[in-house]
Amino acid sequence: MKKVFACAGMFVLLLAITLAAQFYLDSLPEEKKVKKEEKGTVSNYIVPDADYLSFYELETFETHLPVVHINTDGAQIMKENKVWASLAVAEAPLDGSMRSITEEPDYEEAVQINYRGASSFSQFDKKQYRVKFFKKEGGTKDKEVSFLGMGKHSEWVLNGPFLDKTLMRNRLVYEIGREINEWAPDSRYVELFVNGEYQGVYLAIEPVTNGEARLRLCEFGLASGECAYIVKRDRVETEESPLDVYGHYAGKTFNDLFIDYPSKSNLTEPQKAWITKDIDDFERVLYGEYFDDPQQGYAKYIDVDAFVDYVVLNEFVLNHDAGNLSTYVYKELGGKLKPVIWDYNNAFDNYQWFAMDYKQFYLTRNSWFDRLLQDRAFVDKVVKRYRELRENTLSEEKIFADIDAYKEELGDATERNFKIWGYTFHEDLMSGDNTLHYDAESYEEAIVQLKGAIHARGTFMDEHIEDLYANCVN
Repeated sequence: MKKVFACAGMFVLLLAITLAAQFYLDSLPEEKKVKKEEKGTVSNYIVPDADYLSFYELETFETHLPVVHINTDGAQIMKENKVWASLAVAEAPLDGSMRSITEEPDYEEAVQINYRGASSFSQFDKKQYRVKFFKKEGGTKDKEVSFLGMGKHSEWVLNGPFLDKTLMRNRLVYEIGREINEWAPDSRYVELFVNGEYQGVYLAIEPVTNGEARLRLCEFGLASGECAYIVKRDRVETEESPLDVYGHYAGKTFNDLFIDYPSKSNLTEPQKAWITKDIDDFERVLYGEYFDDPQQGYAKYIDVDAFVDYVVLNEFVLNHDAGNLSTYVYKELGGKLKPVIWDYNNAFDNYQWFAMDYKQFYLTRNSWFDRLLQDRAFVDKVVKRYRELRENTLSEEKIFADIDAYKEELGDATERNFKIWGYTFHEDLMSGDNTLHYDAESYEEAIVQLKGAIHARGTFMDEHIEDLYANCVN
């Protein structure tokens, strides 16, 4: 309880300071007041390269989607090191009308940009980007921006669907997650130009970060090191200093856990020690003899309902990686662990290395969830929640309607995207058994495949969700 009071006390103090500052600002003459969000004037964007467009038989085109222009001023974008750039946005017309890409953008901001991703970076031609907005180029103060109408923040991801030829798996699953979870990433479609060259359709996404429009975690910690935090599980050696916790050294979990918040520049040694011990304590209990005890077992450490929702969603969408890769978990000061959904390029049988088996469950073998799904009480909740969600949010009728809506939203942008990336329809990007798993040879075929995967997975889970009880040890 002291933890909660400490955070609350700091919050009250900050609130008082904020109110006093606002009272002062309100008393200033109008000309001295600072606007809440000033968008930068356009001065440094590159006009789309006409020769480049002509080469791909695009010429000058119009679009009803937002257009993002990135200009690195000749600097090469890299993965490890960020470079300065300007990011200009031509917003989508509110009435849904078309807008020429030759029109000057509406605003421009200074950003740092770098490549992101693991397999997507090393194997895909269409690159993924991470951008962070700053008040000025070369400055140290970031700037929170309502990027494309989403909640204000300085950090964003530009995801370029490449392996996913429907261009919509991430968008689809994130929107489902936003209906189910306390928080899930918001996203918007854009058409992207980098240094004047058209890159096709991208999805601007809120990454898993703290902030008023994101996870809203307490920014203050206690003297003991106790603090709100975000950890992510990813490939070994993805980052430095993985957490040395029980699940890892006892061989119970896969890959490594890394602290994602507080950031490296703000993380103190007491905080790192406290987070390590907190995860270690949880894993010892989870993989211990009395893991299913309602008071002293895993339920003492996690938000059970949030983990149940995570299992239901990730099993339904056939996310083989859930729990082992691109897996984020956060904890508020004085709260319990909660998972966050992330990265669904491979969902619904779009895994690059092998065909997914619609008739099996995957999280029963993945970190943490393997043990949770051995508890009958947890499986009870999973079965009940799946039945509930299948009536509405996960119904085939609703999801198919969402897919059709995204297809309509993208409109002619899909044709332009595949003017650049259409060669992928004629390449073998999937290495699974081609009798079960194959590359779509057209956009329409990709949509048919997606709907077929959803139907097959839903049919199996409707009939076999209770098979999860066979895994229980109590």
